[in-house]
Amino acid sequence: MIPQAEVDVSFAALSRQFRKLAQDLLERAKVDAQPLLLANTRDAIAAGLNPNRIYRVDSGTLTVTYDRKALYTLEEGDLVLPDAGLQASAASAVLNYQSEDTVKLSGFDTLQFMQGVLGDRENARAWTKLLLTQQALMVRCIASLSDRETQATPGFQYFNPGEVIIQQGDRADYVFSLFEGEAEVLVDNVVVGQINEGEIIGALAVLTEQPRSATVRAKTRCAVVKVPRDQFAVLIRSNPTMIQSLLVDMARHIMRLNKQVVDLSVR
Repeated sequence: MIPQAEVDVSFAALSRQFRKLAQDLLERAKVDAQPLLLANTRDAIAAGLNPNRIYRVDSGTLTVTYDRKALYTLEEGDLVLPDAGLQASAASAVLNYQSEDTVKLSGFDTLQFMQGVLGDRENARAWTKLLLTQQALMVRCIASLSDRETQATPGFQYFNPGEVIIQQGDRADYVFSLFEGEAEVLVDNVVVGQINEGEIIGALAVLTEQPRSATVRAKTRCAVVKVPRDQFAVLIRSNPTMIQSLLVDMARHIMRLNKQVVDLSVR
C-alpha cells in the first residue's frame, strides 16, 4: 500500500506485514481465484470490479479514491476488501478505484473465503491481525491527509534490479522517495554510494535546476514514489518534516562520500 502523502516510518513495515498476511490467508483458505484484467480506467467498478468480492492485486497498481479524492494506492500483493458503504450501482458509490495502467487481479468469492478463514482457529487469528494491520494503515493515511489545504499528487513505480531510476545528465523532472528496496549511486559508471529504504532521491538537482549529477540504479527490486518538480515545493510546504528528511539524507550522503575518500586515501 502506497500513501498519497508523507507518513511515519512504520508504514512500510505495516504494508509488508499486510501483504504477507494476505498471501498466507489466501493459501490456507484454498479459495478458487478468477482473474480480472482492468485497463486504464477512472472507474474500476464500472469496468468490472465487483465491490462485493475480495481481490488480490497481482500486477500493476490500483488507486483508491473516495468522493473522487485519492486516498492511497494498492500495489502487488495487496487485497481489495469489500466495503459496506458500496451499493450495487456504481453510480451511487463514492468509494472507487482507478488506474493509469493495466492491472491484473485475482477475484475471490467472499463467502467461500470467510468460510475458509473462520473454519480454522489459526486462520481466524490471522484474519483478525490482517484487519488490525489494515486499520493501522488507514489511520496513518488519514492522518497524513488531514489539515492540509493543498496536496501534491505523487506517482508510483517499480524498478527491477539493474534498472535505472535516474540517469546522469538527464533533466531533473522528478523527486523520488525510495519506498522499498535498495539502490546504488554511480558517477561515470563507478559506484560511489547506496540509497536505502525511506531516503529521498534527486531533490538537489530539482532544487538547483541542474542536470542529474549521478545515476541511480536499482540494486534490489525497488518501489519509488515520485513527485513532479512543479509540485515538489507544494509538497514541502504541506509537509514541513520533509525539509528535515532532506537534510538528514544529504548529511548521510556526505558522510558516505567522506568515508570513501578516507578509505581511498589509506590504500
